[in-house]
Amino acid sequence: MSKIFKLVLILLIVASVASAVFAVIGFMGKEREYMKRLVVEDKLAATLKDKRNLEKELEASKSAKEQAEAKIAKIEDKVKEISTQLSEFKQKSESAGVELNAKKIELAKLKVDLENEKKEKLNISKKLDSLQADYDRIKREAARLTNEKIDLENKVGELQDKQQSVNLDKIVVNTSEAEPKAAALQGKILVVNKEYGFIVNDIGQDKSVQKGAKFDVMDGSRFLGQVEIDKVYDTMSSATVLPGGKINDMKKGNTIIESR
Repeated sequence: MSKIFKLVLILLIVASVASAVFAVIGFMGKEREYMKRLVVEDKLAATLKDKRNLEKELEASKSAKEQAEAKIAKIEDKVKEISTQLSEFKQKSESAGVELNAKKIELAKLKVDLENEKKEKLNISKKLDSLQADYDRIKREAARLTNEKIDLENKVGELQDKQQSVNLDKIVVNTSEAEPKAAALQGKILVVNKEYGFIVNDIGQDKSVQKGAKFDVMDGSRFLGQVEIDKVYDTMSSATVLPGGKINDMKKGNTIIESR
């Protein structure tokens, strides 16, 4: 009987150790995937910024091209005008020879200017084509990073589901002696990703929001649940919908209010 008891005791100890090891492995895997997600989000933000800069530069180049084309049109009209005048002067007497030579010189100068403007237009067109190629590349990179971010968020969600199967002690925070708080931050939902359980809102670094801040999601006077900020950008942030939140009822335009 004593041997059986010892054997059972040993099996219980081994099971406990194995459970702890699996919990630690799951936690470490979750942390790695979460860090990968943060890196991808940073790359995505930088890529989107580069995309906006290229769009501005592309528009500027298009405007420069249009101006060059307008200038070329004016020069061509002037060349036609000078050519017409030259034809008229040829029909005049030899006494107009000096003025004729001056017009020839002016015409030659205008032709040089025209060739220079055509070369400038060609250079602008090449630059425009190069910018368009860069813009297309940035768009493809942004799409790739977005898909990679979604994949990482999915992996983090799976790890969170596994982590919830391990019993952990709850942390109780005493807020009874908190100092008076400033007015609660408010914002609007911009995007709801129901598949991966997060939202994007219009509260960012410009409103001093902090990672980990919790917000109540309201549809009018109806409470839809809580979200927690997990990534902050210049003018927006992303937040994970906490357990119990009615994400299927959340939509663009819903109000979010900082939890107290």
